[in-house]
Amino acid sequence: EKVIVAEGLSVKIHPRTVMLETLSGQLDILCTHPMFGPESGKHGWRNLPFMFERVRVKEANRALCDRLIGIFASEGCLMYEMSCTTHDSYAASSQFVTHTTGRILSKLGLKSTPINTKGFESLLKLVETTCK
Repeated sequence: EKVIVAEGLSVKIHPRTVMLETLSGQLDILCTHPMFGPESGKHGWRNLPFMFERVRVKEANRALCDRLIGIFASEGCLMYEMSCTTHDSYAASSQFVTHTTGRILSKLGLKSTPINTKGFESLLKLVETTCK
């Protein structure tokens, strides 16, 4: 059967576990996470990271799975095959710091000025990308 269940949530271990526990062993499972959102990917996906784990992919569906992953590779994503556990370990700290800092800065009501430093521009961009 040519069926692959793919998910693209920002956390990986929980959906992987749920799918393995609830989906038929006949269904293949692919966990993915495009490590970008609509703001950072609005001008294209080139050089943006894309993580995936072939959790359960039968040989008969390997080509289909590769075609799905290939969509992101053909758009120029940086492809990272890694376990869901490794992904969650990396993402927990980086996403927590990024989103928490962006939300705190948004509460300050920062405004652009004619004399912004590069560092201040980066902070404004952080608010823009995390709070839209």
